Amino acid sequence: KLPPDSAAAHLVTARMMVRAEFDEAAEEELKKALAKDPRLPQAHFLLGQTALFRGRLDESVALLQKELDLNPGDAMAFYRLGDAYSRQLKWEEAIAALQKSAWLNPYFSGPYLLLGRAYMKKAQPAVAEGMLRRAIQYDPNNKAAHYLLGQLLQQAGRTEEARRELEIAERLQGTTER
Repeated sequence: KLPPDSAAAHLVTARMMVRAEFDEAAEEELKKALAKDPRLPQAHFLLGQTALFRGRLDESVALLQKELDLNPGDAMAFYRLGDAYSRQLKWEEAIAALQKSAWLNPYFSGPYLLLGRAYMKKAQPAVAEGMLRRAIQYDPNNKAAHYLLGQLLQQAGRTEEARRELEIAERLQGTTER
């Protein structure tokens, strides 16, 4: 029901292409959408996410910030922005973005996992542990959260707890390989 050459039609087409893993074609559709409507919600987000997955971190940050200018309540945009900053090792910026993501969508485990990693890098083990435990609370099958928590507990000399978490991570790894 969308006009075929409208910005919205290009956005919907791009979303379907992203799901089918036709990322290059999706990028072209998103660029067409933005050429028609530079303020179209979600277009900058999808381009920023694609740039992030391809390791184009500066581009990803810029696109995600554009999305947040248009849609400041987008928890996923803050999450992906925090991810990009984490990959750039910009821990303060990552923490700020990830906290906003968690405030906007407190039941999604992703920001807590990345916050746990960031606080580990900033040598704040108690805060990191809390974030990782929260990630596990919301997603008990998150192997990365169990693994990072196991590493953190091992560093703290809590070997029995660490062993349990690492065993859970290993067991979860085995279930995803089947």
